[in-house]
Amino acid sequence: MINSAQIIRYISNRGWSFQSENIKFNYYRAPENLGFEGIYDIPVPKIETSSDYQNFLKNTLIILADIYELSVDELEVIIAENNFVFSIRIHDDETSQGKIGFHRFEELIDGLKDLLVDIASFVLNPKIITSSKPAEAFRYLNYCKFLQTEVGSFVAKIELPSEEIIKEQEIFRNEIRASEINSKLISVISYVKNSVFESNGHFDENHFDENQENLNINLLKDLERIYENTKSENIQFCFSDINDTRKIDTENVYNDRLRNLSNLIKQLDETLNQENQTRLIGRIINLKSSNPEGNSNEITIGSRLDQMPVKVKAKLSSDHYQQAVDAHKDGRNIKISGILKKMKTQYKFIEVLEFEVMP
Repeated sequence: MINSAQIIRYISNRGWSFQSENIKFNYYRAPENLGFEGIYDIPVPKIETSSDYQNFLKNTLIILADIYELSVDELEVIIAENNFVFSIRIHDDETSQGKIGFHRFEELIDGLKDLLVDIASFVLNPKIITSSKPAEAFRYLNYCKFLQTEVGSFVAKIELPSEEIIKEQEIFRNEIRASEINSKLISVISYVKNSVFESNGHFDENHFDENQENLNINLLKDLERIYENTKSENIQFCFSDINDTRKIDTENVYNDRLRNLSNLIKQLDETLNQENQTRLIGRIINLKSSNPEGNSNEITIGSRLDQMPVKVKAKLSSDHYQQAVDAHKDGRNIKISGILKKMKTQYKFIEVLEFEVMP
């Protein structure tokens, strides 16, 4: 059962501020970004032992649910369990009464299942293509629950875990919580909406380099299938948690916009297929990292390719980066293998498959 302290935590995180109190209520003022005309205060009941406490509490929840465009059930999930609510709204003529054809529904469920497993796999193993799905990815999926839908369009609502530990802490990497996977899902969908659907459909090396943190072929194919297989042109993705509500509207996703996504997937596929797996041995000449325990770690090595001296960049996982730091300190060579791509002025491993410090 939700209590007043949990409601206060929720509205405080959303920018409401304490204003006054009387015997029965604390009053909190709405933040300006909600756009109320004039001052608006909401009452939160104080005395849990009073006979009317639950009624007052329910009224407060109904008001908040209306303000934040959520159902009371969704709001209770967010407040009481501190989880995300992820909703996918499909709106067209067929879904105007809150109904959807069985085939479209089946395709949507399958697509969402693949999307959630693949986003977890991407966070656990951040590569352009994930060839395997770790057991921890299915652990994340098992924490997800479907919620009740609503009328006006077809809305699939999923409770996403937040605080659960999906992968335990390792020597060179912090534990991975479900909230990190949720944030990555928001990031990838935002990238597809803003940088793919709204692009000219041509993606060069600079685009791949600048957006590498959101590039995963499995995920992009999952999103492509959701639009194609459910025959849905207008989908709104919405994420609500205790701190914020984020809506990502994608409309008129057909012809050019969907073709842009298909082109991106094709170019990524071609890049991986055209480049051969290469193994190089060399010395580290540069180390770069904003957070050695994260996955944005980059090294540059000097090596030889086809009998010519080359400089090669590679992004490493946290444990491999720690080994690279020690190798650089000790003056030892490293051996690295993966998918090598020629850039404008140097080479780069776009996917590292093996990493080893030489004796």
